[in-house]
Amino acid sequence: MSTRRHDGISFSTSLAKRLYPKKETLNHNSVALPSLDGRKANSTVEKQSSFLDSQALLFKSRWKWGLLYSLGTVAGLFAMPGFLGLLSAESSTFLLLQMIIPAPVISLLIATGMYILNDLIDADLDRANGKKRPIPSGKVSKQQAWIFVLSTNVIAVILAASTLNVATMLLVATMLLIGALYSAPRVKLMNRFVVKTLAIASFYALCAVLGMTSIHGVEQIVANPAPAFYAIVLLATMIFISSTLNDLGDVAGDKAAGRRTIPIAMGGLYTIRLLIALAAAMIALSFIVYGAVNTAVVISSGIFFAFVVVTLLRMKQNLKSMDSELARARHKKIFPLHMVLQAILCAGAFLPAI
Repeated sequence: MSTRRHDGISFSTSLAKRLYPKKETLNHNSVALPSLDGRKANSTVEKQSSFLDSQALLFKSRWKWGLLYSLGTVAGLFAMPGFLGLLSAESSTFLLLQMIIPAPVISLLIATGMYILNDLIDADLDRANGKKRPIPSGKVSKQQAWIFVLSTNVIAVILAASTLNVATMLLVATMLLIGALYSAPRVKLMNRFVVKTLAIASFYALCAVLGMTSIHGVEQIVANPAPAFYAIVLLATMIFISSTLNDLGDVAGDKAAGRRTIPIAMGGLYTIRLLIALAAAMIALSFIVYGAVNTAVVISSGIFFAFVVVTLLRMKQNLKSMDSELARARHKKIFPLHMVLQAILCAGAFLPAI
């Protein structure tokens, strides 16, 4: 079988033709799925689940990424100085819970719904790629998926309104708008060069801001912007790196779908170089804000991104032998690093400045 190189990443030349055959449509009842090596896998759409099972399956399929954005909101809660002091000063337990609990839940719901909406739009592509997600596999119907998306978004809006916090409601509206425009057929930010990844990074940053404003208020952030700025930039940069690595494993499918991701536009080698430069810039930023932000957090963050640079350099060395499956596997290994960065930012509320 013939293959071509895409800056060191080997992909099947026949994959695009298999994903989008001319004058053919994908059958929702029985589909022959092409594997990455070009061979057809015999597979049929599985039996559709009941409504309650479908909602549980959809949540289970994307809860990990929803949790990531939710923990980004938690990191925002802790990132600003004085968090513990505010907790001890608040005498009303109800008001305290009203400030803390809704924000992470809102992020979880909107992010999970956003991913399921994206799965809805990409159902045929995912089915052709042989991905065993609930929608392309046929376990969940598109109608059931739409109900899930609408339900998560409506609940998120109700929770935002219950906080009686204007900043929270405005942030939630912006997050919903980004989620909709990311997959909306006539806009499809996910198809646009750089804009796609910036949209994901912006959404993640807003999750952190949602946590900050829910307890600290806008006034405190404006009065002391350095910790907020530092946390937002670190989190946004890390999700930008992670999302781009994910695109590195989907070059063939994305190209066939008409998308112009960073790896497609720049190639694998220059993509890795860009990500190394971004991680290195975060180390430089740590030196710049040293003294303006909790120094323990700054030092830990600098070390963290130094590790990210080393990880990316190793990927660059192995780029020639890396195929799409290996690229996806490397992306999965990056996921725990998000948790580490969030923990570093949260630790600032407990660690004294050095």
